[in-house]
Amino acid sequence: MAITPTRQRNAISEGIALGLVLCGRTSLPFDKVRVDLAFAGAWRRWDYRGRFPQVNTDLSKGLDGVWVMTRATERKQAWALFWDTSGGELSIYSRQSDWDPEDTSDLEFALEVIDGDVPLEGWVSLAQEFLHRLER
Repeated sequence: MAITPTRQRNAISEGIALGLVLCGRTSLPFDKVRVDLAFAGAWRRWDYRGRFPQVNTDLSKGLDGVWVMTRATERKQAWALFWDTSGGELSIYSRQSDWDPEDTSDLEFALEVIDGDVPLEGWVSLAQEFLHRLER
């Protein structure tokens, strides 16, 4: 079943947040150009991008990678993780105060609520490629 454009956008934002948390990162410097370029490059190489045609369209029409990546804010319909872009950093927070990335049931919950049927390894690979490009 196809997921709506809004849910595709939120899934990518929550999914990369999940991958980054699993890579040990809960915040990033808000360097717009570097984040844009790192996300766009990681996205092009990601095996699961075909599941999210709306995000492909958004990026091809010029939406900046930083806004694609951080779309799931506290006010959005994100169930596991969300972004805060209000300061000098891009910060990731969990919706549930007791969510723990080392708890298998919490990880399973996150995978259930993030649309797109991407396995945990898929989100981690997107985050790793993003970080590799960001930290060059």
